[in-house]
Amino acid sequence: MNTQYFSLLGLALLATFSTAFANPPHSETSARTQPAAVKGADTDAEITALEKAAKAPDAGAAAWIRLANAHMQKTRDTLSHDFSAADKAYSKALEIDPNSSEAMVGMAWVKNSEHNFSEGKKWAEKVIAINPKHQDAYALLGDIAVELGKYDEAYDHYQAALDIRADLSSYARAAHLLWLTGDVSQAQILMKKAIVSGGPYPENVAWCRAELALMQFHSGALAAAETEARAALEAAPKNPRCLTIMARVLAAKGETVLAIELYEKSAAISPSHEALAALVDLHKLQGNEAGAKVWFDRVLAYHGKEKEHFHGKAHAHGKHHHHETHGHEHQASEELALFLADHDHRLEEAVREVEKVYETYQSIKVENAAAWCYYKTGNPRKARLFIDRAMKWETRDASILYRGGMIYLKLGDGQKARDLLSQAVSLNPNFHPVHSKTAKDTLASLASQPKKKEAGE
Repeated sequence: MNTQYFSLLGLALLATFSTAFANPPHSETSARTQPAAVKGADTDAEITALEKAAKAPDAGAAAWIRLANAHMQKTRDTLSHDFSAADKAYSKALEIDPNSSEAMVGMAWVKNSEHNFSEGKKWAEKVIAINPKHQDAYALLGDIAVELGKYDEAYDHYQAALDIRADLSSYARAAHLLWLTGDVSQAQILMKKAIVSGGPYPENVAWCRAELALMQFHSGALAAAETEARAALEAAPKNPRCLTIMARVLAAKGETVLAIELYEKSAAISPSHEALAALVDLHKLQGNEAGAKVWFDRVLAYHGKEKEHFHGKAHAHGKHHHHETHGHEHQASEELALFLADHDHRLEEAVREVEKVYETYQSIKVENAAAWCYYKTGNPRKARLFIDRAMKWETRDASILYRGGMIYLKLGDGQKARDLLSQAVSLNPNFHPVHSKTAKDTLASLASQPKKKEAGE
């Protein structure tokens, strides 16, 4: 157990809610935050008003920062990957006031969102040099550490953020990190505190509810997950992330048609790897190979792997790594590597993809993807090395346990395979449209095999 965990959790549980909770989470897939945002539910109308204010002759840096923050909130509402408007507004604020820590932390937020973490770190460190008590700067440094797989360092940064202010953003970050490192119950407690804390936009709390639903999904608590996911959608009915998580819960419940409908709605608003890849599996599950092929091609296009790009441009990096190019250049993604491995497609290319990512990002999700790519290319020993690294943090994700079980089975360790596959199925019997059935079938096959006699029997 990481000793930093006790300090992080203890502070978070003892903190009161007397602070003004102005910091919603910041990231497409995990607990993140944004710098202080202006209030207002209608982001488009707000941006219009703030643009007028920022362009006034006597407008100062603060007016441009408010505008930039609103632009960033807009990207959260739609999961847009275009941060150029916010970047320009923060840059304008810095032209007016080169020492503005709020504009600098905004630039850090933009660079992190573009997955340009080296620049994000530089900006956040500049902020701390000016103001050692700036919560957002420590939070953004923690986000970088999580992406890089430096979880101990992330604890330090998130602890610093919590020490300064316990609010929606710091609770949500702490919750995500605790979940990643194996403490499901306390992670859920902190995410509920984030929800109670509230944020200035409907999407902020909706995002936290969706993430809580995902934690509950991973624990197999589908009824609770559905309740939270529906509450998230009520607050943010057009948010692609909320739609995707609701779809995932419905798919696990066997409501495939409804799940497809929500995934497609999410993808229409803003394509994401998760929604596109899920649509491949669900259409196959229905026996619709033609439909699955359409979505398969869109996954490849999303990652910039084909000439014809979904919605006119490739995403370029998946949702995790490197920064947006808005062009046709492909950049490595562990999501794509895992997808290719899952579908036994371009397997050597999948290995190259994940190895490129792993040069920089030694995170649980990248190690999990690497393990599966090596397994699928007939290298189970190397696969075991990476799955063991992924499993050492004890993340309660049945998909990781499933892959571990299959890898150990390939290595001839039937007992370890049974243990891991049993854990996966017990944790969440319907963790994946395809893999959950494979896990159950493999366990049944193992159970039917006569046990090897021990020496001396």
